[in-house]
Amino acid sequence: MTEGEETSTTGTLASAMLAADNVVILTGLRMGWEPGEEEEWLRKEWRVKATLDAFLTEPAAFWEFYFPVAKRIYERDVHPAHVAVARLQKAGIVTSVITQAVDHLHARAGAADVVEVYSNMRTVRCARCSEVYGLPEVGPLIEASGDGVPRCASCEYPLRPGGTLWGEPLPQDQVERAWELATAADAFFALDSDLRTAPISLLPSVPLTRQVPLYIVGREPTQYDRYAELVVREPAHTVLGELAELLTPRA
Repeated sequence: MTEGEETSTTGTLASAMLAADNVVILTGLRMGWEPGEEEEWLRKEWRVKATLDAFLTEPAAFWEFYFPVAKRIYERDVHPAHVAVARLQKAGIVTSVITQAVDHLHARAGAADVVEVYSNMRTVRCARCSEVYGLPEVGPLIEASGDGVPRCASCEYPLRPGGTLWGEPLPQDQVERAWELATAADAFFALDSDLRTAPISLLPSVPLTRQVPLYIVGREPTQYDRYAELVVREPAHTVLGELAELLTPRA
């Protein structure tokens, strides 16, 4: 994309945001990640080793895989893309944020009322007594367990991740909220999401059935590209940074 095309694209997206009263954005799992980063476990191993079935049938093997991956995600820093989203929301340009990401970075960057449709990986919890632990506490609990399975310090029941595992239903309240926001949108932006995994892959169809314009930004093609008002085949952080500078210039 040439410099002139970039300027034109940014202007089109900015105009769409300013013309709408209720701008809803959906961000994908890899918002702010560099190309190829963690692709192997995300696309392949995660769907085998971090599943509900693996957690229930082979808990030690599950935690051996899950905890190092979750720790890497926990230690990720806020990216300029997350800051740009928060700036646009604080300025009243973006109304609502829905995310598939499990790193909680939108909220850490300052975005408000973020709908995390997969929850997040920053905590674990006890299904028996509801005790909640921060992820850094899991390492010592695994070491103390003797069998590689962290247990609640209060009741000794095996802990489980706070986020949603592959093959497990999504949190109903978060999904319902996402649908409500998509229904109320008068402009919908899908950013860095390949829109492949149901039910969230169906979310853009909600505004489309109401003739609400859909804008797609990201490297990956999606099933909705042909229906979108505009498709920008660029990483979302580049576009978001330009939008934030254009619409919410720093003093």
